[in-house]
Amino acid sequence: MSVLGGNKIDHGVSYAGQVSSLQLCNAVSKLNKGTVGIAFGKGVVTDGEDGGKLPLSGSTAAQFIGVVKYELNRARTSTESGATAKYDMTVVTHGEIWVKTLDTVAKDAPVYLRVGATGNGDFSGVVGTGVTLGVLVPNAKFTSGGAADSLVKISLGLGG
Repeated sequence: MSVLGGNKIDHGVSYAGQVSSLQLCNAVSKLNKGTVGIAFGKGVVTDGEDGGKLPLSGSTAAQFIGVVKYELNRARTSTESGATAKYDMTVVTHGEIWVKTLDTVAKDAPVYLRVGATGNGDFSGVVGTGVTLGVLVPNAKFTSGGAADSLVKISLGLGG
């Protein structure tokens, strides 16, 4: 029987929030306490004991939890994507994962989490200032290089 409909045969090489390999990877469950979804591949910071949220101006590296993991385990409406508001999400704390970079980055460069108003939750290879401010993520580095607005791999070593 032939396949009918809009099934895609050629999938993308990677997706934001996708674990990149079968290397050791640790993840924790956190609640998205907000009123909107958080896109897969975004960096999140603490929101109380059990929650995670997008970073805001004033967020620190010590508050960084990890990266929202790409998952297809929950029914959602056609307008929802990422970690659904008011539900749990999986956050990768240790391992290699695909993320969006906001500028050109080189392999082995340090990783900065954008906490400024522009691109908050995405990653950069420079600290930036003002609306592009980023905080250095401890024990993290880019494990692939790429151009601005592309998907690259980062390695996290935060533990659990």
